[in-house]
Amino acid sequence: MIRIEDFSKMLRGEHDILLKQTEGLTHADSLLQPQPGGNCLNWVTGHLAVNLTDILTVLGGEPLQGIPDLSRYKIGSDPIRGEEDGILQLQELINAYGTLTNQITDRLSQLSEEDFEEEIDFWQGKSRRGYVAFFYFFHYTYHLGQLEFLRNLAGKTEKVI
Repeated sequence: MIRIEDFSKMLRGEHDILLKQTEGLTHADSLLQPQPGGNCLNWVTGHLAVNLTDILTVLGGEPLQGIPDLSRYKIGSDPIRGEEDGILQLQELINAYGTLTNQITDRLSQLSEEDFEEEIDFWQGKSRRGYVAFFYFFHYTYHLGQLEFLRNLAGKTEKVI
């Protein structure tokens, strides 16, 4: 069983990784396309922010006003192939990610371990709130790991972590 304190610590660590993997990259860098296919860094970063909104919702929070519209980056959305409608600037995505991380860790600090153990509805059936949040976190870490390769596309091949 994961504890609230551990979950907060992991989220803060993942935020640090995102900042390191995107450091020095431009918006144009974020639109570089992996070959022979896949999602660009812009889509992956936006999708990570979407996952954070899912985690926040599971924890009973609502994203703050001022978070940009992330609908272009939802599960099942089409890959981004270049500059197009609905695409956010890389820095906007990084800022939204940071704001959401802070919001989640603040929300976690308000919860008790009993709140984390509460049974909630989930597409897999009733599950513990902590499990559901961690399920989304698992999906999220899968995509976070893609950033290293996508950073390399922009010629940034130094060891980041």
